[in-house]
Order: sequence, then structure tokens, then C-alpha cells
Amino acid sequence: MATVPEMNEIASYYSDSDELFYEADCPYSIKSSFHDQSCSMNCSVCKSGIQLKITNERTSSMTFKKAVVIMVAVEKMKNKTRPSVRPFMDEDLLDILNSIFVEAIIPFENSDLAYVTDSAYRYFSSSPYRVYDTENKCFALQEFPGSAHLLALQLQGLNSNHEVKLSMASYSSQPFNSSSPKNPVALSILGRNLYLSCVNVGDRPELRLEEVNNVIKDVRDDSLLRFIFFKSDSGASTSVQKISSFESAACPNWYISTSQRENELVSMAQYHEQSAIFDFKLISDNQ
Repeated sequence: MATVPEMNEIASYYSDSDELFYEADCPYSIKSSFHDQSCSMNCSVCKSGIQLKITNERTSSMTFKKAVVIMVAVEKMKNKTRPSVRPFMDEDLLDILNSIFVEAIIPFENSDLAYVTDSAYRYFSSSPYRVYDTENKCFALQEFPGSAHLLALQLQGLNSNHEVKLSMASYSSQPFNSSSPKNPVALSILGRNLYLSCVNVGDRPELRLEEVNNVIKDVRDDSLLRFIFFKSDSGASTSVQKISSFESAACPNWYISTSQRENELVSMAQYHEQSAIFDFKLISDNQ
């Protein structure tokens, strides 16, 4: 049998002694068409102790609950005046709800396309480093009008002043994943606005040096992605020296690399290219 949840706003109209809703001390105190009809029937309804009280409360936010209360109250009135009528059952309430909430067919279609939101990176800090590959080749800057490149070569004596240092800008990914061994970074020539970037050219990514007019931490969204590299540290890293590799965020599975040969361009390569060197020694340079 359907039950009505207890509510503060109907408590004053409920009597535990005879289980009647909307009971009043004097049924004649309220005049209505229902009361007048009852009086013409020798007040059989009034004698039963039941009175239907109707109020107009536009500010109430419990319209549905009040509707249920009214339905139950009406059925109790029926049972009191006509005991032969069967009780108000759960099925009756279900029928009423089914007449209100109509089942509708929601159209849909299958799609093979998947959409992924752009990854977000937040600037954290920057640190300067001297960089060498595992063959002890350092980075040197080669500049031409309108273009610049990085070379990997061994510098000695007076030529050592051609070595360039890198500024590594660290980022945190959004959402942050503390368990990931890969840390997003942006790499630039220390003292210059030249940043390493990875761009697809044909079927092979290309490592470039791009001039950024403003600071890299102000670059957002798709424009930042080509400058981001995932730095992974190997087990040989120490507090003074780190052995790291750099994977492009824009071109997954492509890494910054140097050649086994001397005086070659720093480029992008994949691990299956055995002639490439992917590990670099990063020596902190805070002088």
C-alpha cells in the first residue's frame, strides 16, 4: 500500500488517533462547495471527522509531494464514507505516474569519430643546464640569416666558447599525474628567445629553433604543444648530473637525438634508428 513520507508542513493536519488527513476542530468553520454538499447529506463526511482544506501557496516548491498527499487524502475520505471501496494501492499511484510521464524514444546515431580535448600545461620554473650526449658532444649554435640550428660536436680549447647552454622550463600537466615518469619541459638557448620545437614536415618530424617574441610561459594551447618535450630520467641520474631523454609532445615516439658522427645537426629520431643517440647528460649550471 502506498505510503506518504513524513513532512513538517502536513504534520499539523494529521491525526494519529484515527489516521485522518486535514482534520479540523470545527468542520463548519470552513465554507466550500464540498462542505455544503456534505451538509445536504446529513453531514456524513463531517461526522467522520474528515475535512479537506485547500490553500493557495504559490511559493511552495513541493508541488508534487502535495499532489500525492491530496490523492491519498481523497482516497482516505472515500474509504471513510464508502468502506466498500478498495484501498488506494501502489498500482493506482503507478498508473497515475505513467499517465504523467510519457515514455519517449530518444533518437541517436553511432559515430566512429572520437574527440580529445587539448592537453593543458602550466609553467612552473626554469633552470639552466649544460648539455652533452653520451659521446660527450655538446651543443653549438649555427646561425644563418633567417634561420638557426643546433650542432652536436666536441669543442676544445678556444672553441669551447661556442658551446651553448639550455634553459629548461618545467611545466605541470593538467590534470596532474604524479605517477608519470615523464615531465613536460620547454627548452631554449640560454640568454636568447630561441626555443626548440618539433614540427611535422612531410612524413618526418623536424627539430627547429623558433624565436618566441614573448616569454614561453605566456604561450597557450596548440601554439605551446610543439615546444613541449617529455623529459624522462634514467637510473644513472644523480643530484648533480642527470641522464635524460626528450620525447616530443606534438609527435609521440620521436625524440631529440644526435648522430654518432661529429658536427651533425641535432634532430628528431625514433628508438629503432640505431645510429642515433637519445640520452643526454644534464649538468646544472646556476652560476
